[in-house]
Amino acid sequence: MRRARRRKREDPVNHERWLVSYADFITLLFAFFTTLYAISVIDQDKGKRLVQSIRESFGEGIFEAGTTDPRILQQWLSAPIDFGANSGNGSANSERTRFNLVEQRTQALSANTEAGEGISVRRTEEGLVISLADTQFFEPGTSRVAPAARLALREVAGLLKDLPNHVRVEGHTDDRPVRGGGASSNWHLSATRAVEVVREFEQAGLASYRLSASGFADQRPLVSNRTDQGRRVNRRVDIVILRSRMSEEDA
Repeated sequence: MRRARRRKREDPVNHERWLVSYADFITLLFAFFTTLYAISVIDQDKGKRLVQSIRESFGEGIFEAGTTDPRILQQWLSAPIDFGANSGNGSANSERTRFNLVEQRTQALSANTEAGEGISVRRTEEGLVISLADTQFFEPGTSRVAPAARLALREVAGLLKDLPNHVRVEGHTDDRPVRGGGASSNWHLSATRAVEVVREFEQAGLASYRLSASGFADQRPLVSNRTDQGRRVNRRVDIVILRSRMSEEDA
């Protein structure tokens, strides 16, 4: 009589194997969030050292009100703006770096030197705008540049000289009619003031092909012309450092 074969015993199915994968996932998740927390904690001592290093690279005390050595400031303002070999490639990052530095220098010029009185800076969709108040830069009702303002215009030209961007100079007035001074209208006054600034920039060494002049009269006010203060704000010459076409596409 043949002996019946013994059936091979099968191992029982382990229904808890998923716990191994789950434990590995939890461990990795914990390590991930621990790393995020570690890199988010700011070392204040390191931060202070970084700020001090930046200040020293631009000239010690350059951002401290009332402590700036005029010689250090002048050296910083007149230093060439060098962004390396790739600065002219039109990328959004390099242009943003240029604008940031010019803005810092313009603010330093406005806050720390007599020549900078009446200068302000702001950002627009077109680029970086340096505004010159008419009361500080022109003789009343005329397009003649005030003698004391020529130094400031040379300082501004120095900030623009090493940039590759094109520059549009815009003249603006308030809504009151022109009286005396030789200008026939606000259009005439705004346009001739822009042209005079362009001439000053050319004499300071800016390439003519980079420059253009426009007059907008009272058609593009920054604020309402209903008050004397508003009219003073609107009477200005704007120096628009235009964004490059490539930067506009990349931004």
